[in-house]
Amino acid sequence: MNRSGSVVILGAFSMAFTILSVFNMGHWLSAPRSVPTHVDIIVALGGGGIERIQSALHLYREGYAKRILLTGLDRPSGQRPNHYLHWESKLLLDGGVQPEALLFDDQSENSHDEAVNTAVLMKSHHWKTALVISDPPHLRRLDMVWDTACAQEGLEYRLISTEPPTWNASRWWRDKVWAKFVGMELLKLAYYAITY
Repeated sequence: MNRSGSVVILGAFSMAFTILSVFNMGHWLSAPRSVPTHVDIIVALGGGGIERIQSALHLYREGYAKRILLTGLDRPSGQRPNHYLHWESKLLLDGGVQPEALLFDDQSENSHDEAVNTAVLMKSHHWKTALVISDPPHLRRLDMVWDTACAQEGLEYRLISTEPPTWNASRWWRDKVWAKFVGMELLKLAYYAITY
């Protein structure tokens, strides 16, 4: 085979690999998902929609944990926040969660902070296990940061995926919202790999 034929074949393989990578990206990003088991605390990560809170409520009602930590809540400047008035808290309280079962993290500014701050909270209460809830394409990056944070403290976690009706791991690029989400996750994965 001559050199130009080798280049064409190599180019074809490279293009096929790129296309397959794009098509499978949704599956790869959401692959670290787990099935729930009984734990010390459920963690509903901030920044998402109602699905994260609905998943936390479902897991609480099913008895997987007696506590729910809400992260990423707004912290108004100059005043003491009443997190029980936040829409997420109201949804959980209206769904039967006891007020004393709710905990709040308004200090975290990103996924890394959420993992580190939750690990510190768990360690201080002698809790060993957590269910961490987020959206499917967010799970790969979460696995990276939670693995590090929990390993340092000797803790265990399971990543629980929400079930958004519009998410399709095989065709994520067809939905503008998910296409943007996946693009941002890939950029953030690269950033987190370098930074953390």
